[in-house]
Amino acid sequence: MSQDIELQVRRENARLVIQDSQDPKAVGPIIGYAQEPLLPLADACTPLIPIIFNILVYVSIALENTPDDPSDGLTSDESASIYLYTMEWNDGHRSLYSILNETLRTADREHLQPWF
Repeated sequence: MSQDIELQVRRENARLVIQDSQDPKAVGPIIGYAQEPLLPLADACTPLIPIIFNILVYVSIALENTPDDPSDGLTSDESASIYLYTMEWNDGHRSLYSILNETLRTADREHLQPWF
């Protein structure tokens, strides 16, 4: 990767951890998630029950469709979490990725607390 492209990638990703914009509409950095303990996928998604329709059903589907020893080098929970993030919900309900991405764009970081 050329240095120019690498620098651009760093600048784009920096917005997630540092406040580098004077734009009043820009959201602040996400603080505190790195100190949270890692949990099994079902336990980690339990706080999302009031936010995401049938989240634990979709967690079960993701876990059932993920091998016990994924070939990607991830744990089964890590691999299932990616599967879960990419799933579409049925019956017109919003998916996890849709709700999470909307929440990440809100200025009120308190709305992120159930997510970590």
